[in-house]
Amino acid sequence: MDSSILKNVNLFSGLNEEELNKIYSHSNVKTYDKGEMIFFDTEPYIGFYIVAEGNVKIFKISKDGREHVLLFVHPFNTFAEAPLFDQFEKIRSEDFYYPANAMALEDKTKIILIRSDYFYNLLEKNKTICLKMLSGLSRKLKHLNSHIESISQDVPRRLAWFLLDELKKSPQKEKGIIELGISKHDLAAYLGTIDETLSRCLKKFQENKIISVKGKKIHIIGKSALRQAASV
Repeated sequence: MDSSILKNVNLFSGLNEEELNKIYSHSNVKTYDKGEMIFFDTEPYIGFYIVAEGNVKIFKISKDGREHVLLFVHPFNTFAEAPLFDQFEKIRSEDFYYPANAMALEDKTKIILIRSDYFYNLLEKNKTICLKMLSGLSRKLKHLNSHIESISQDVPRRLAWFLLDELKKSPQKEKGIIELGISKHDLAAYLGTIDETLSRCLKKFQENKIISVKGKKIHIIGKSALRQAASV
């Protein structure tokens, strides 16, 4: 693995080879097993991360002990980068903690850490790099806004929206096949519901011949019907 992997990351997609090498040479790469924590919300903030291989879950635990999944991070996506911009002073004074927890969802999940102290120095010395990265960050924020809007709807609509979004990213999208990289429990938490409700929605979609489910593989049979369910 070398600096070319950063070119696949939205935040760095506008950078040239020299700029990518500069960032990668100051990063740290670590491999995590399934269920291993990358950081807790009680840990001091040291920087942001990129998923090179595997999947990561970002979540919080409420006072009643319930898990709330905020985001699933797939390869070539960043996480924990937002505080760099809105908590600048606290991070610089070492008085800021991660706002959520992060856990690896697969064995051999490979993560790249870019430390905040190096990142700030880089931006201060190179305004061009800064402007290029702001464009990439904007694209991610648009995706997060779409997710926030989706969870204000009922569960079938949220599920339909999720399936359509995953289909766009699937290597088998031409065949209408999605391979879930997360458990159904995690998917339920991400959609803001419970396992039983998610199971009922999946069953209903199958009965209506919109999808077929086999393990973690979901085949979209009625794409137009799924779109309708997402827009109701």
